[in-house]
Amino acid sequence: MYQQFDHAAVQALVGVMPDDAPGALLIHGVYNMPPAVQAWRDRLTHARTAARAFNIVIGEVDDVTVWYAAVLGAPMAAFVVHAAAVLGAKGVVQIGSYGGTKKGQDVGDLLIVTGAGRGDGASDWYLSPGERVAADEGLVERLRQRLVAQGLRWHEGEVFTTPAFMAETWEDILRWEREGYAGVEMEAATTLAIARHFGLPATALIYLLDNLIEERHILDNTVDEVALIRDRRELVSTIGLEMVVELAKEQQETL
Repeated sequence: MYQQFDHAAVQALVGVMPDDAPGALLIHGVYNMPPAVQAWRDRLTHARTAARAFNIVIGEVDDVTVWYAAVLGAPMAAFVVHAAAVLGAKGVVQIGSYGGTKKGQDVGDLLIVTGAGRGDGASDWYLSPGERVAADEGLVERLRQRLVAQGLRWHEGEVFTTPAFMAETWEDILRWEREGYAGVEMEAATTLAIARHFGLPATALIYLLDNLIEERHILDNTVDEVALIRDRRELVSTIGLEMVVELAKEQQETL
């Protein structure tokens, strides 16, 4: 059935043409999707939105085709990553934010995601249930090199992917801290699992929105912290785009 959909079927499902096939995918976990989509329509050259997927922006950078997709949660992430993989994407980079479950992290801190605990549900359809899924070490190292080159500091660690952030309890946060997770978010396990299923390298660079383990949430953020979050969103967007363009160029060179 749908799992057997080939290029032509996926193109029809998403509403794209053969020339729209992505060299690589930049997936963005974000709550307010419409303005994010519009921002990337303005950012990419020859940008257009997939006819049947409002959240997928197809554009060119340096003569290579990349996809940007704004998603919220596992089902949206699964649809986009699966479709991009079938259409030939070389790799996947996820950007976005997370809630901290480890003390000593501050709003705006960067996190290179080395793996994810799978509470998302969608990843169980691609990998055996239970096991954590790791990011691609090669792409993790590329992220390290970029952050070092820019003189930036960062954390590294695993996140727990939840399908329902509004359902989180204090007991959940304490459990994730005990289990060693740096934070919680909504897409990483899905992204990494589906990428592994298709044999694609994938990684994630995200920033701290609120440190839950220190009993702070997003509504506690100060004006200065909100401004810092905007800056971090732009930073991870820029780094993520550079990486997917690099991956897409590598695909072109192999054709």
